[in-house]
Amino acid sequence: MQKRLGFVLGCGIAVGTLGVVSVLPANEAAATGLVSFGSCSEVLSHLKEEARERVSPWGLNVGYPGDILEFAEEASAADDTSAGTSDGASSYSTTNVQEAGVDEPDIVKTDGRLIVTATGPTLRIVDVTGSEPSEVGELSLSKGWAESSLFLSGDRALVFVREHSTVHYETFDSYPSWWDSMTTTMHLIDLRDPSNPVIESSLRVDGDYLDARLIGDTVRVVVSSPPTLRFPVIDNAESPDELLEHMRKAVDESSIEDWLPAYNLVTADGPETSGQLVDCDRLNRPTEFGGLSTISVLTLDMDGLSAGDAVGVLTDGDTVYASTDQLYVATPVWGEYNDTPATDTADAAVDMAFAPSHGVRSTGIHAFDIRGDAAAEYLASGEVDGQIIGRYAMSEYDGVLRVATTTEANDASSSESHLITLALRDGELKQLGHVGGLGKGERIYAVRYFGDMGYVVTFREVDPLYVLDLSDPAAPSVDGELKITGYSSYLHGVGDGRLVGVGQEATETGNMIGSQVSLFDVSQRTSPRKLDGHVLEGAWSDAETNPHAFLFWPETGQLVVPVAGMGIVEADSDDAFDAAPESGALVLVVDEDSLTEQGIITHGGPELNPEYHWTTITRSLVIGDSLYTLWNDGLQVNTLDDLDFQSWLPIDDEWY
Repeated sequence: MQKRLGFVLGCGIAVGTLGVVSVLPANEAAATGLVSFGSCSEVLSHLKEEARERVSPWGLNVGYPGDILEFAEEASAADDTSAGTSDGASSYSTTNVQEAGVDEPDIVKTDGRLIVTATGPTLRIVDVTGSEPSEVGELSLSKGWAESSLFLSGDRALVFVREHSTVHYETFDSYPSWWDSMTTTMHLIDLRDPSNPVIESSLRVDGDYLDARLIGDTVRVVVSSPPTLRFPVIDNAESPDELLEHMRKAVDESSIEDWLPAYNLVTADGPETSGQLVDCDRLNRPTEFGGLSTISVLTLDMDGLSAGDAVGVLTDGDTVYASTDQLYVATPVWGEYNDTPATDTADAAVDMAFAPSHGVRSTGIHAFDIRGDAAAEYLASGEVDGQIIGRYAMSEYDGVLRVATTTEANDASSSESHLITLALRDGELKQLGHVGGLGKGERIYAVRYFGDMGYVVTFREVDPLYVLDLSDPAAPSVDGELKITGYSSYLHGVGDGRLVGVGQEATETGNMIGSQVSLFDVSQRTSPRKLDGHVLEGAWSDAETNPHAFLFWPETGQLVVPVAGMGIVEADSDDAFDAAPESGALVLVVDEDSLTEQGIITHGGPELNPEYHWTTITRSLVIGDSLYTLWNDGLQVNTLDDLDFQSWLPIDDEWY
């Protein structure tokens, strides 16, 4: 019998005997409480026990039943944009964030003097103090593909780089010679000399960066790390029962390093250090099985990186929300999985691995205390019925967490949405109140909270905008409802009881027409009104799904969203290039009762490279009296008052 090493991500992707790529459910169960470990031996025993019960003849993977079962038979036979200023600098816009005072990483930041971008594997520094912007510094962040974002604080930038860590198999001749897992590297960069950015320290951790928040000078980083346990890949066909024994033996022989993430820290003034990212006595687990991955919350300082003094939970997670006091990690719980432990037969393991799923049945939520600058501490966990649309579905106010969910989201006959309030009680996140029946037969498209008010948009054919009174957390209620065509998928407060929505206009039967920006009057809670709407037929906007692409500049009442699609720009039909979608930045002026189009900023740089056909705007920002738009191939400047073209700075980035 010939054996080769396989690499299985315990709650991610796997290469099995046939090279099948498989995806595990995000979670098998959510917890209403966590149990702490006292030692690494306790952690290892728990992980081995859970993994041994769930491992299949092809490792800890759940894939496409048809592919796996066919092989088994063969084997047997054979939210608020704000302004900032710095000494001597013009006023400038900042990243559009969900909570005031809680900064979020993005691909571009400015302090009014410099614009710093993290595009792919490259950091660029642009000086905007002159008559035209000029690139003064550049720094390579990775040798290969990477996805980057950053914080900017004073004369330092903290850059997060998500990239693949390659695992090689020198004797792997019948399948690809490598497989990838995600790693996260954090670089603290000195920008005191913008022409010569210097990496002061770097922290590399096993796992995928989920999100981060910056409050003052303290950074909280959330990383999801699947196990790095290796399983044997068997070339010669064996029975499923024999394969299962090989997999269980690999589990039995595993070490703590196979399960928990590691870190590597390099600093300019100290020795390189490495070790286990989360100490075992800082690790928690759900009372019910929550997965074999580790969610780690690191605490870093913009003055210098450390190992992060991480606290962890043995579970999966994909959504991060933070107030100034608490951070929450939400985990989808996939419904109707068979949680019965496998017996000694491979058939039982297969049955468990491929039990039917009916979508997300609930959402597990883990809360961490992030007050001050001390290390984060685990507080409690809870669970709510239904699924959330993202971090904007959550909000904390006066110690109460509000969560908007949709149950049976994929079933028009029974879906409905809910608003649930939770608070810390006896070590758990317990429900205080609930209001349901929102948008029956529909699902949530947008949520926003302001103080003790909540706004929820549901849609299938029409768009009900619900106004919720959350002043009594034990008895949340619907104050008002507005039914209109189309939907908003992002909501933004613009003051004076006015709410802006970005989404799609639709017919009365729910057919999409094009991108729409809407203005609502919500000053009267019981009778919300739509005041105006601006529609671009056949268009869409990245701001519909990415709030960082949205810009509202209160000083002038200007609103900027990227738009793309046919018909945005007048085109010469004789030019074949014009058949490609156009892109631009729609600029609207918001007043008390209306939205007025000021214009659409289009690409003012050189003729587009025919190899790419078209380019898009990713972000917009204001510095002084200029509007800057970051495109895939350059940085453009237009005057803010009349949108006249000023200048273009090319960005030569092969990774676009």
